Amino acid sequence: MNVQVGKSAKPSGVVTFLFTDVEGSTRRWEADPELMRSALEAHDAVLREAIEKYTGWLFKHTGDGVCAVFGSPRAAVDAAIAAQRTLE
Repeated sequence: MNVQVGKSAKPSGVVTFLFTDVEGSTRRWEADPELMRSALEAHDAVLREAIEKYTGWLFKHTGDGVCAVFGSPRAAVDAAIAAQRTLE
Protein backbone atom coordinates (compact mmCIF):
# COMPACT_ATOMS: atom_id res chain seq x y z
CA MET A 1 0.00 0.00 0.00
CA ASN A 2 1.46 3.36 -0.99
CA VAL A 3 0.33 6.13 1.31
CA GLN A 4 1.61 9.66 0.91
CA VAL A 5 1.66 11.76 4.04
CA GLY A 6 1.75 15.52 3.73
CA LYS A 7 2.81 17.54 0.75
CA SER A 8 6.47 16.57 0.61
CA ALA A 9 7.83 14.99 -2.53
CA LYS A 10 8.82 11.34 -2.46
CA PRO A 11 12.58 11.26 -1.77
CA SER A 12 14.88 9.79 -4.39
CA GLY A 13 18.57 9.01 -4.69
CA VAL A 14 20.24 8.11 -1.41
CA VAL A 15 17.47 7.83 1.18
CA THR A 16 16.97 6.72 4.78
CA PHE A 17 14.22 4.33 5.83
CA LEU A 18 12.33 4.38 9.13
CA PHE A 19 10.54 1.22 10.25
CA THR A 20 8.48 1.13 13.44
CA ASP A 21 6.91 -1.68 15.42
CA VAL A 22 4.85 -1.79 18.60
CA GLU A 23 6.67 -4.05 21.03
CA GLY A 24 4.46 -6.84 22.41
CA SER A 25 1.50 -5.96 20.21
CA THR A 26 0.20 -9.54 19.92
CA ARG A 27 0.05 -9.87 23.69
CA ARG A 28 -1.62 -6.46 23.95
CA TRP A 29 -4.25 -7.38 21.34
CA GLU A 30 -5.04 -10.57 23.23
CA ALA A 31 -5.25 -8.81 26.61
CA ASP A 32 -7.52 -5.92 25.56
CA PRO A 33 -8.47 -5.57 21.88
CA GLU A 34 -10.49 -2.40 22.37
CA LEU A 35 -7.71 -0.61 24.25
CA MET A 36 -5.15 -1.76 21.68
CA ARG A 37 -7.32 -0.53 18.80
CA SER A 38 -7.52 2.90 20.43
CA ALA A 39 -3.80 2.95 21.25
CA LEU A 40 -2.90 1.96 17.70
CA GLU A 41 -5.03 4.76 16.26
CA ALA A 42 -3.18 7.24 18.49
CA HIS A 43 0.18 5.64 17.55
CA ASP A 44 -0.57 5.96 13.83
CA ALA A 45 -1.61 9.61 14.20
CA VAL A 46 1.59 10.45 16.08
CA LEU A 47 3.74 8.70 13.45
CA ARG A 48 1.94 10.38 10.55
CA GLU A 49 2.44 13.80 12.15
CA ALA A 50 6.15 13.21 12.86
CA ILE A 51 6.80 11.85 9.37
CA GLU A 52 5.02 14.80 7.78
CA LYS A 53 6.81 17.33 10.01
CA TYR A 54 10.21 16.01 8.95
CA THR A 55 9.25 15.75 5.25
CA GLY A 56 9.15 11.97 5.11
CA TRP A 57 7.07 9.74 2.87
CA LEU A 58 4.94 7.12 4.62
CA PHE A 59 4.65 4.27 2.17
CA LYS A 60 3.27 1.35 4.18
CA HIS A 61 1.33 0.42 7.32
CA THR A 62 2.35 -2.94 8.78
CA GLY A 63 -0.54 -3.40 11.19
CA ASP A 64 1.34 -2.28 14.29
CA GLY A 65 3.95 -0.09 12.62
CA VAL A 66 4.82 2.00 9.61
CA CYS A 67 7.47 2.20 6.92
CA ALA A 68 8.64 5.63 5.79
CA VAL A 69 11.45 7.07 3.70
CA PHE A 70 13.32 10.34 4.20
CA GLY A 71 15.73 12.39 2.14
CA SER A 72 18.30 12.44 4.94
CA PRO A 73 19.33 10.40 7.97
CA ARG A 74 18.86 13.46 10.19
CA ALA A 75 15.22 13.87 9.14
CA ALA A 76 14.49 10.20 9.85
CA VAL A 77 16.14 10.35 13.28
CA ASP A 78 14.36 13.60 14.14
CA ALA A 79 11.01 12.07 13.16
CA ALA A 80 11.70 8.94 15.23
CA ILE A 81 12.71 10.99 18.27
CA ALA A 82 9.68 13.27 17.96
CA ALA A 83 7.32 10.31 17.69
CA GLN A 84 8.94 8.46 20.60
CA ARG A 85 8.78 11.51 22.86
CA THR A 86 5.11 12.01 22.05
CA LEU A 87 4.27 8.33 22.56
CA GLU A 88 5.99 8.18 25.95
